[in-house]
Amino acid sequence: MMHRLFTLFLLFFLSVLLCGGLFAAKRNTLVCDWCGKKIDSNASFLKSEDKNFCSEKCFNQYAESLLPVCDVCGKRFKSGYTSDGRNFCSKTCLETTFHECVHCHRREPKGYILGNNVFLCEYCRELPACASCQMPLDKFAKDLGDGRKLCRECARDAIFTQSEAEKIMTALRQKLADKFKMGTKHPIKFDLCTRAELKKESTGDGEHELGLFIFHRNTLSFFNHTIRSKDEFRILILIGQPPDFFRGVGAHELAHDWMQENLPHIDDPQIREGFAEFVSWLYAKTEKLDRVPWRMEQNTDPVYGDGFRKVRDMMGDAKTAAEWKRILLDYYPSPAK
Repeated sequence: MMHRLFTLFLLFFLSVLLCGGLFAAKRNTLVCDWCGKKIDSNASFLKSEDKNFCSEKCFNQYAESLLPVCDVCGKRFKSGYTSDGRNFCSKTCLETTFHECVHCHRREPKGYILGNNVFLCEYCRELPACASCQMPLDKFAKDLGDGRKLCRECARDAIFTQSEAEKIMTALRQKLADKFKMGTKHPIKFDLCTRAELKKESTGDGEHELGLFIFHRNTLSFFNHTIRSKDEFRILILIGQPPDFFRGVGAHELAHDWMQENLPHIDDPQIREGFAEFVSWLYAKTEKLDRVPWRMEQNTDPVYGDGFRKVRDMMGDAKTAAEWKRILLDYYPSPAK
């Protein structure tokens, strides 16, 4: 009996020793966290935080995997550049994300977008510029004699004759009527004018105006009674503007004409000019006159620029004159008669 107990005790003791040895062996068996190979308990190895590496090569490969990746070339790098949450291993890769100046062809991080992704760097933007497209001028610039100069491209097809101006404005008036249902029936006299003539007719300084809408109501008195005669409508547009810009100005002035007939009680200059800019902007967008809309979008003038953005926000998705009229009347009801 004692012999059997002794035998059982011995077997139990041996099993405990065996299991302990296995656990110890398991504890002493390490695995490389990069290549996955087992590391002998007696072998030298590298340890970084909670990770083990069987060799310096594996450690270096692991360390390299933690480096940022260049968003341009895909290489990992230790020192480089970060811009807008993106990583770049070198200045060369960083500069590939810059706009290329259309004038000097340098890639620069700062500058100006003039429309249709036409980019000018800060330096070139300060050079003498074309009165229409704002591009820097060269030796082929055309001097209009009124303080304005046009680049060769703008001067090539600019409007300089009365007949051509009348033809464009007549077609534009019909286009706005067809596209936006923004039409009027009364006759309008279109005049191509010089800067001096525009300043003479303008109630403002006229120095920066490109066009002008004039409404005049002739009255005739007879025995203390006022008899209204025929109203006069005129649109003046500055000479020497390329067709796209000419049409943009024309759409602005025709919007004034429509507003005078449909909403004459609205006398807030910001709304009147803002609405005219909105119509010109929407027309230019639908006709893909890419260089025109940016002038409204980037205009910081409190009447024209802020007025345009205010009216654009008011109009939302409205695309016809009837909708515009309803929206404006909600904000500016007609006075009770």
